[in-house]
Amino acid sequence: MLKQTKIDFDYGLFLEEYERIRENEVDYGRQGKSVDFWRVIRNDNLNSDIAYSYADFVKQKYGIIGKTNVSFYRLTANSTLPWHVDTDTKCSINFILNGDASPVSYRSGDYTYKQALIQTNIEHSVTNGSKDRILYKISIFDMDFEDVAPLLP
Repeated sequence: MLKQTKIDFDYGLFLEEYERIRENEVDYGRQGKSVDFWRVIRNDNLNSDIAYSYADFVKQKYGIIGKTNVSFYRLTANSTLPWHVDTDTKCSINFILNGDASPVSYRSGDYTYKQALIQTNIEHSVTNGSKDRILYKISIFDMDFEDVAPLLP
């Protein structure tokens, strides 16, 4: 479900990059509905060479194959991301950019992390604490959690 990772990552640089493009945030939308407490920067809104080139570096270094995508997410303070399964994403590498963050919850329990490979094709949720939870996410579409986990430190 979750594997803590130790990938070389510059949290300060990515938090600065998020702040630089924060004005591009939009409400997360899915199936014709959107929510204002789960904010996202991705696809056409993500004008960040840093975000894309780092994902390419991770793919090459660790042998991740197939389609990936990158995004920044912000879960606002004191909000809950309800139980869900990510659309088409089998797993992701998540980096919490702003210090300690609320755990991700699975039906089997809660897991706190700074960076981790997350199994996203099973139900999970987050109940956030008193500060925004900002993350950089590399979504992996063509490899399962069980196949990616042994590749990462």
